[in-house]
Amino acid sequence: MIFAPPSAPSPCLLHGLPAHLFHPVKGEETILQFSSGTLTLTRRPKPQPEPLNYPVLEWEDITFEDLIGEGNFGQVIRAMIKKDGLKMNAAIKMLKEYASENDHRDFAGELEVLCKLGHHPNIINLLGACENRGYLYIAIEYAPYGNLLDFLRKSRVLETDPAFAREHGTASTLSSRQLLRFASDAANGMQYLSEKQFIHRDLAARNVLVGENLASKIADFGLSRGEEVYVKKTMGRLPVRWMAIESLNYSVYTTKSDVWSFGVLLWEIVSLGGTPYCGMTCAELYEKLPQGYRMEQPRNCDDEVYELMRQCWRDRPHERPPFAQIALQLGRMLEARKAYVNMSLFENFTYAGIDATAEEA
Repeated sequence: MIFAPPSAPSPCLLHGLPAHLFHPVKGEETILQFSSGTLTLTRRPKPQPEPLNYPVLEWEDITFEDLIGEGNFGQVIRAMIKKDGLKMNAAIKMLKEYASENDHRDFAGELEVLCKLGHHPNIINLLGACENRGYLYIAIEYAPYGNLLDFLRKSRVLETDPAFAREHGTASTLSSRQLLRFASDAANGMQYLSEKQFIHRDLAARNVLVGENLASKIADFGLSRGEEVYVKKTMGRLPVRWMAIESLNYSVYTTKSDVWSFGVLLWEIVSLGGTPYCGMTCAELYEKLPQGYRMEQPRNCDDEVYELMRQCWRDRPHERPPFAQIALQLGRMLEARKAYVNMSLFENFTYAGIDATAEEA
């Protein structure tokens, strides 16, 4: 199946620049400071950005294959590319013809983030980018097992193959150790992002990909910001069930709000892809989280793992553990070789609920 760009070219995403350069949009940055319970907002002009170099792919070196993902304004296509004389699989991200100007800006911003991040085994890495007929194409690592959320849900063998589940006495094709490794890999990837002073803002199982050897990799940097504190000024669709209290109330995002989201991701992993706060509305979350409500401990979850979730969900951002500490703790759990997540069938076993419509809000 061959894919080609839409027939009517959109405005050049690089605003007339050569294909190897991109200038981020200029403006002001908001500086937010917490001190003794007070909140201070100041604005200062952003420094003049330097042109950004990225590895250029030639259009002739991309062979498009099949569609592997699609959203409202973009799609991801599996492709074979030639890079440095070698052929390799890649995932090509591109925008649809009717994407808005903001979508184009965010997409170019994602390329900027990928360039600045560099390489790490637990993030989806940039392979290159190509501009053709006014369209930008971003080539990233291909993850053969798709996103972590779907991967976890497909492992629910009691639903997909009950005979296998009862014969082997297991609720999942995944072991406790593999689930813990997913969490450890994600923590290592987020530690790297935080050390680079990048805020992800949309950390969730759907935005973690499963690569070779079942390594989990942080992906989808479309909302990422290379700032210590980011204050969102525009409204859009929000991943409410993964957002920290300060993000919900004040639209403030920091590495510490990413830590909160990581706690929800850890819950998703333990629950084999359950919907966070299943059965609750977003309005109820706005009301109950500030009152101290938190998700209950999954029945198959060790106390130590749940305690780590609770630490990520502390009210005060500065009291949440840094990603370096989270990664270290999960690494120690892996070394202990203890079954921190019980996948054995037990009396009245039920999977955590899934509500796909709730996840869209």
